[in-house]
Amino acid sequence: MRIAHIVRRFTFSEWGGTESVVWNIARQQKAQGLTPEILCTAALDQEGTEVVDGITIRRFPYFYPYFPMPEQDHLALDKKGGNPYSAKLFRTLEQGKYDVFHIHTSGRLALYSIRIARKQTVPAVMTLHGGACAIPEQEMTLLLKPLKHKFSYGGIIDRLCNARTTPESQADVLLALSREEVKKLQNHYPGKQVRLFPNGILHRELPEAAESETFLKKYNIPEGKKIILCISRIDYQKNQKILLELLKKYAETHLLLIGPVTAQWYLDELLKEAVNAGVKDDLTVIPGLPPDSIELLQALKTAYCFVLPSRHEPFGIAALEALDAEVPLIASAVGGLKDFLSDGKNALLFEDNDGTGLLDAFGRLDTVREKIIAGGKRTAAEYNWQSIAAKLTDIYRELL
Repeated sequence: MRIAHIVRRFTFSEWGGTESVVWNIARQQKAQGLTPEILCTAALDQEGTEVVDGITIRRFPYFYPYFPMPEQDHLALDKKGGNPYSAKLFRTLEQGKYDVFHIHTSGRLALYSIRIARKQTVPAVMTLHGGACAIPEQEMTLLLKPLKHKFSYGGIIDRLCNARTTPESQADVLLALSREEVKKLQNHYPGKQVRLFPNGILHRELPEAAESETFLKKYNIPEGKKIILCISRIDYQKNQKILLELLKKYAETHLLLIGPVTAQWYLDELLKEAVNAGVKDDLTVIPGLPPDSIELLQALKTAYCFVLPSRHEPFGIAALEALDAEVPLIASAVGGLKDFLSDGKNALLFEDNDGTGLLDAFGRLDTVREKIIAGGKRTAAEYNWQSIAAKLTDIYRELL
């Protein structure tokens, strides 16, 4: 079975949740004896084809149909929210003789891919990684900011190609990451086959030779501090600014943020607030590490706790990885996190953007620490990529 995984971007240098999901599914499918390929634009990477771990990755030229398109706005769309057009990618799909199209993006890439699938009578599966039906209005406004005061000629292309509908309405199966998203999709598209299909994690052990102390020294993180860790994109969606409240109240803490910067202006604001609050020396930012980096495991090993304060979270792979690493978790009770986290059982939860609730959760962490670590480990064991990928193959076979 030859599978085309269609993604807006796929780069190892700026890793995110979607890349992690696509890569782990593809690796499991390869182990099953299937032939997965990843097709994407060259956003944040180079055009061309490479083979990694036996999996072919094809990156194609693309453009955003807006004028003008200065470099900074182009980069902002590459990092988050872009709706590109890629004729060469579409031609490759037409000529590729794939058995299944699995679409991990939205907009034009998704819609045109589904149109090609229909012509070839190839099943089209669509995963909604971004929680498109549940994005808060404020976040959507920020997401579309690079497109303000621009002329869009994409509609002309879409009309000429008779592509004026939504890809969600055309896909054979929609895969949603959370129960919240399933309900919203069912309401939006009555009669459409919608399935709950959560993400997974890959268990990794820190090699004995990789001492955590060397990690602390490398990044000048003081020993003896309680390290509050957050591994996620540095972005307004992830709401890391609220974590400064912990530094203000608890002098013995140090905040460690690791992740690619998808909104530079947000990081600039965060650093400015840290300076104004007098906690800049208690903050370390590492703007992205490779997904297989030993340093990610070292960071988890040094953490007093992991905090994920997202305003909007379709699923929350980072939370599961913290549970698997036996790091006590504090998280906002939003989106897909509510599906697998339970306050006081495997994590401590606080309401969206509630600074007081965050401080309260941190304050009671020591009283339930061992309990939520044990509960978290049991939860993480339920989300392994091998069984999740096997279920996905069953869905493909049903459609075929």
